[in-house]
Order: sequence, then C-alpha cells, then structure tokens
Amino acid sequence: LLGVDTLSVHQSPPFLSGLRGTHLKLSCFITGHSNPDIYWYRQSPHTGPQLMFYSSGTDHVDPTRLGQFTASRPDGSHFFLESTGVAVNDSAVYYCAGSPHSDSNTDTLCTKTTPALSPSHFPVCLCLSKTVINMHS
Repeated sequence: LLGVDTLSVHQSPPFLSGLRGTHLKLSCFITGHSNPDIYWYRQSPHTGPQLMFYSSGTDHVDPTRLGQFTASRPDGSHFFLESTGVAVNDSAVYYCAGSPHSDSNTDTLCTKTTPALSPSHFPVCLCLSKTVINMHS
C-alpha cells in the first residue's frame, strides 16, 4: 500500500541456553516507524505474558530495573533487555513488541516476524519477536 508504513520487530538472539548466573543481553530493533512504543514481555511456562518494561521514546523506560533485569533505549529504534545473572527460574520466552503510538491518524501496518500469541494478551496492532531462554544449574 502506498503511503502506509509497515512496522517490523527484529530480536536477537532467537535462543539462549546457559548456566545460571550467565550474563545476558537481548536486542530488539524496530523498523518502519521512527519512534514506536516498545515493550519487553516475559512468558513463563503455564502463565500468560507479563509486561516487564515499556518505553514511549528514547531514554524513557518504565521501570528501568525489575529484579536483576534492566532495560535501556538509547535511540528510537533499539530496546535492550539485560541481566548480569539470570537464575534457573528465569527460563521463559521473552518477547519484544512494538506498536505505533495510539494516534488514530497513523497509517501503519504491523507485520509479525514470529507467530504472535493470542491477541487478547497484547495491545491492538502489536508486532512481536521472541527469544527462548533455557537456563540450568
């Protein structure tokens, strides 16, 4: 479609396995929108996705720390999730999600780079990518 942006979410690495105490850094990169809202979600086994971090723009992250996890957004397109020492119970699927601002005049389409979860768990027009983390002792 002409005149319509397409928002895409790219996340790395797609899979991470290691010993407890391992340092991790997940990267999320958004294309197709200059400054979207970006989210980090965590889905543990037998639970629905839980919002960890939300960012409405560069250097605006809420919260900045959650347990041993921190999030940072150095520019409009990148959002990082980091931990200096993950535990076995941090094994989960971590989703980066992007959404255009809730401006009704925005002409943006979402393209999912990985299969999405049930739409009822996420805001409307949320594009997802994921990392599977499997930690062991």
